Amino acid sequence: MSDYLTEDILEQRLKETYPNYEFIRDKIVPNSGIKNRPDFRNDELKLIYEFDGYSHYSDPKVILSDYKKYEVYKNMGYKIIRYPYFIQPEGSNYKHGFIDKKAMLPAYFCELGIKRFLNDMKCAEFNYARRDVINSLYEKETELKDINLVLPPSLQNPFWRTDGLWG
Repeated sequence: MSDYLTEDILEQRLKETYPNYEFIRDKIVPNSGIKNRPDFRNDELKLIYEFDGYSHYSDPKVILSDYKKYEVYKNMGYKIIRYPYFIQPEGSNYKHGFIDKKAMLPAYFCELGIKRFLNDMKCAEFNYARRDVINSLYEKETELKDINLVLPPSLQNPFWRTDGLWG
C-alpha cells in the first residue's frame, strides 16, 4: 500500500464516501468544449475531483489549461475539488508534505507553479495540512543540506521559517 494518495486510492475513497454515486474517471465533460478530461466527475452531484501531480506545478501549459478548465467547469455548475500531490484529503491516514523520496520539491516548480503552490498554502481549505507541508520542507532541507534544492530563491526569505509566507 502507498504512503500517500494516488489517483487509484482517490477513486477508492470516492466510492467509500459516495457509495450511491458513480464517478466517471478520465472522460471528457460533454458540452464543455474542452478536450482535457477531469480525473473524476459526477454529473448528478456536479462534482469534479482533480489530483494534481508534478506537471501541475512545473509545466506552464498544464497550469494554464487548469485555469481554463476550472472556469469552464465552474460556469457549468460544477464544484471542483483539487488535491495537490503534497496534500492529502482531510481525515486520511496519509501524511501531508513532500514525503516521497522522489517527490518534486518547490525548487523545481516553474514560476506559475510557485504561484499555484503559494495559493494552495494560503487556501483555507488546506489549513489542516499547512503545518505538515512546511515541516516536510524543513525535513528536506535538513536531509539535502541545501535550501536551494528545496525552495527557489523567491521563497527563501526569513519569513518562510516562521510560516509568515503562508499565512
